[in-house]
Amino acid sequence: MKIKHKVVKEFQYLSPDKKIFILKIGAILEEYIYKVKTELIPIDKAIIDNNPEFFEVIDWKAELLTFMRAEKMPQPAQLGKKLIPFFEDMIMSSIQHDTVPSMDPALMKDVERRETELNTFKRDLDRRDSDLDSRDRRIKDKEDEIDVRIKRVEKREDEYKLDLKTIEKKDDELRSRTRDITEKELDLQEKSQELNERERNLSRTALSSAKEIDSKYAELQSKIDSDLADLSKREKELELGFKKIKELESQLENNINEIAETNKSKIYSDLENELRGIESDIRDIDTIANSLASFNHPVVIQVGGELTRAIKKLRERVDNNIIN
Repeated sequence: MKIKHKVVKEFQYLSPDKKIFILKIGAILEEYIYKVKTELIPIDKAIIDNNPEFFEVIDWKAELLTFMRAEKMPQPAQLGKKLIPFFEDMIMSSIQHDTVPSMDPALMKDVERRETELNTFKRDLDRRDSDLDSRDRRIKDKEDEIDVRIKRVEKREDEYKLDLKTIEKKDDELRSRTRDITEKELDLQEKSQELNERERNLSRTALSSAKEIDSKYAELQSKIDSDLADLSKREKELELGFKKIKELESQLENNINEIAETNKSKIYSDLENELRGIESDIRDIDTIANSLASFNHPVVIQVGGELTRAIKKLRERVDNNIIN
């Protein structure tokens, strides 16, 4: 079986003929030989064995697992566990049986040691493979969870964008309303100033009107007081005239009675003269009564009406007596 090594870290190799070769990561060495296109470059075995941090022995078991994973076979770890024992029993045993007689005991011990190391490495790889599968499942679950979160975030982002558009629209509406309110406020301020000016003008007008009304009221009150004084005076005159009429009526009745008892001719002559005088007095009283008609007062109107009726009756009686 060929021994293979894998370059795990870039290595500079100086050949015996003083040529420098760069062994790149991932390069495969078969039987300590590095292939560069058509050229085969042998590498000193001691260099490879003494630098395990640069060169790693390739286990056919690990290569088998890598191959199965590369081919995407189902459950490569479990399948490897079934195939590897088969290969060890059927193939590796025959190879070892054919090669044992010709192998050196020291080499056999080295081979057994390496096989032990390889088995340990295999178990470590199996453990790592199991860990990787578990991690792969966890990563897949995390990826699914992340996808769900990303979808939620995208949905929230769309909702936020929609909310942002709504907020911008409302912001524009608020700005428009603010402008309208500002304009209305300025208009109201102008109207308020105008109303204040009108109020001041009305206050001045009201003050002037109040003064004028007070003056007219005082003048009217003075006139009413004067008319009331005049009315009182006329009422007194009217009462005196009414009393005089009553006295005249009484005197007339007395005169009539005296005339009936004395000489009728003389009485009639004296009575006629008296009646003429009474008629003159009645005319004077009637003049006073007519002057009272110019006063628009209920008491004066009532007294004037009664006085006029009394004067009318007295005049009729005087006229009838004169005719008789």
